[in-house]
Amino acid sequence: HGSLVQNFQKIRRKVGRKLPPPKNTTDTEIKSKAIVLPEQSLAAEKAGLAVNKKGLTLKELLQQTSHHNPKVHRDALIGIKDLFTRYPAEQKLQKYAAVEKLRERIGDDDKVVRKSLYDLFKVVILPCCKEDNQELIVSLLMPYIFNAMTHLVVDVRMMAFDFLDLILEFYPPSFSPSYAEKIFQNYEDILVRNQYYL
Repeated sequence: HGSLVQNFQKIRRKVGRKLPPPKNTTDTEIKSKAIVLPEQSLAAEKAGLAVNKKGLTLKELLQQTSHHNPKVHRDALIGIKDLFTRYPAEQKLQKYAAVEKLRERIGDDDKVVRKSLYDLFKVVILPCCKEDNQELIVSLLMPYIFNAMTHLVVDVRMMAFDFLDLILEFYPPSFSPSYAEKIFQNYEDILVRNQYYL
């Protein structure tokens, strides 16, 4: 009985004194310090880079052409046209990268996007590339034009021939005869399947 009293002895506290924390408490105090990053504003990052009137770089605009929203595609194409018109040197420098990314929109489901892309190629991009490696430009574009020629939507197929027309208009010498057979097959397919009388 004496040992029981020893084990469970009540500690007498004086009134008004703050209780010490129990021995098994966890310290939950969080200490934090602010991280100061020098010069990390978007404006500072873009200093010296070519931007369109909305302040977007070519890289940002090209990324927007892959967006799921057609309106973003349209705005991006208008932005690229604006940027290339403002900075012809940037266009000369980035034309192949731009063509490589933009060609993905040749078979776009949105009619306005395809039309904007067509205008961008006709007015800005293809005239700029005339003195350059035309075979490269044609080889970058033709697989996507062929792909659009077999699209399920007839409008996309028809527009593919407009893009083909641009290639023939700007780069007739670099147009390979090997393309001709494929073009006629696709053209015949449109006529047969849709009974178009062109």
